Amino acid sequence: MSDVLVIGAGISGLTTAFHLARSGLRVAVLEASPRVGGSLETRNAGPWRFEMGPNTVLENHESVTRLVREAGLEGEKVTASPSARRRFLWKGGRLHALPTGPLGFVRTPLFPTSAKLRLLREPWIAKGDPEETVASFVRRRLGQAFLDYAVGPFVSGVYAGDPERLSVRWAVPKIAALEREHGSLIRGAVARRKGPAPGGAMFSFREGLEELPRRLAREIGDVRTGVACQRVVHAGDGFRAETGDGPVEARRIVLAVPADVAARLLEDATGGRSSGFAEIPYAAVALVSTGWRRDDIAHPLGGFGFLAPRKEGLHVLGVLFPSEIFPDRAPAGHTVLTAFVGGRTEPEAAAWDDERLMAEVVGELRRTVGASGEPVIREIRRWPRAIPQYEVGHGRFLDLAAEIESSLPGLRIGGNCLRGVSVPDCIRNATELAAEILQRPG
Repeated sequence: MSDVLVIGAGISGLTTAFHLARSGLRVAVLEASPRVGGSLETRNAGPWRFEMGPNTVLENHESVTRLVREAGLEGEKVTASPSARRRFLWKGGRLHALPTGPLGFVRTPLFPTSAKLRLLREPWIAKGDPEETVASFVRRRLGQAFLDYAVGPFVSGVYAGDPERLSVRWAVPKIAALEREHGSLIRGAVARRKGPAPGGAMFSFREGLEELPRRLAREIGDVRTGVACQRVVHAGDGFRAETGDGPVEARRIVLAVPADVAARLLEDATGGRSSGFAEIPYAAVALVSTGWRRDDIAHPLGGFGFLAPRKEGLHVLGVLFPSEIFPDRAPAGHTVLTAFVGGRTEPEAAAWDDERLMAEVVGELRRTVGASGEPVIREIRRWPRAIPQYEVGHGRFLDLAAEIESSLPGLRIGGNCLRGVSVPDCIRNATELAAEILQRPG
C-alpha cells in the first residue's frame, strides 16, 4: 500500500507527487495515456521543435522557481528573448504593437479618443455584482472598446474563452480584487505599483517544456503510464483505485484529472454527487504549427505574437512566434508560427478536418504577417477539452469539491479544473496541496 496515490500525470499531479516523494512518502502515480505531461507536449522533427500545448512558463511564484531547482533543471532553463515583451493586436487589416506605457497608450490607434477619455470616469464608477461576467464588468468600468480590443482578446489568449460567460470573480480574480479592495481598477493599479514589482521571466527548457514532467516522473520513480483507472472506492483506512491492471491501494489519494474524469471516478464513492463536476465546461482548441522560410514572411515579427479580436473576423484566436521567443526552435533562416483555433466562441473550428484547418490558418497568416509560398513543415494537435472555463457560478464546483473531500477524508481533488488554468497556477496549487498533505500525514 502506498502512502499516497496520485491519479493523473499532468503537471499538477506530478508536482504534487514529486514534493511528497521528496519528503519521504511512498507515492505512486497512475496515468491513462502512454506519456506523462498532459498538455505539456514537445514535438521534435529534425531541427524543428514545436510545443503542442503551452509554449512558455511565467516564473511569477516562488513555487515555480523551487520546482525547477529541485528537479535539477536550472541549467536547462532558457529565458525568453527581451523582444518577447512586444505583443501585437490585429485591427483594421494590420498588426499594431500593444502600448507598453502611458505615452504609448495615448498615441495608440487601438482605442478611439472617446474611449481613452472615458477612463477618467473609472475611479468613480460604483462596484458591481461580485458574480458578474468579464464582459459586463469591463463594459461597466472601461467601456466596449476595451472589451473588444484589450480584455476580450486577452481572455481568448489565456482561456480560449467567451467573456460573455466567464466569471470575473473566478477567471480573473486579480482584476476583480482591484475593484473589491480599491473601488477602482486605476486606483488599485496605482496602489500595487507602490509594492513589489509583479511578473517574472518567461522561460522554457533547451529540450522543450515536456522536459519538466519527464524529469519529475523520473525523480518520483513509481509512475505508471497506460494505466486507466475505472473508479475509486473508499476501502478500510484508505482508498482503492480499480484499473485494468488490477487494484492499487493507498492511504490517501489525489485526483489530478479533468473534471469529467473526476466525476466518473468518484461516482460510486460519492453516491453520484460527483456528477456535478461533469458540468464544468471546457474549450476545444486546435493548435496549428507551421515552419516557414524567414524570407517568405513579410512582417518583421520581433515579438511574442499577436491576438485577434473576435470582431475582426479571423478564425485564429492568436498566433505565437516561438522561434522569436526562444533559440533553437527552427533551423537557420527559418521561423515557426503557431496558431490557435476554436475556443468557446467558435468550437466547431477546432473540429475541422486537417485540410480545411491548415488552409484557413495559412490563409490568415498570408493576410496578417504576409506569408508567401508554402510552409516547409506543418503540425496539428487537437485538444477537444483543452481548458476548463470558469464561468458564472463556478463557485458551486469549489463548494462541491470541499463537500466531497470532507465526506471522504484522505481524498483531495487537484488539477486545473477548479483554481487556476495556467502552468504556474497548477504548480502553485499542487505545491500547496502537497504541503497540506504533509502537515496532516494521517
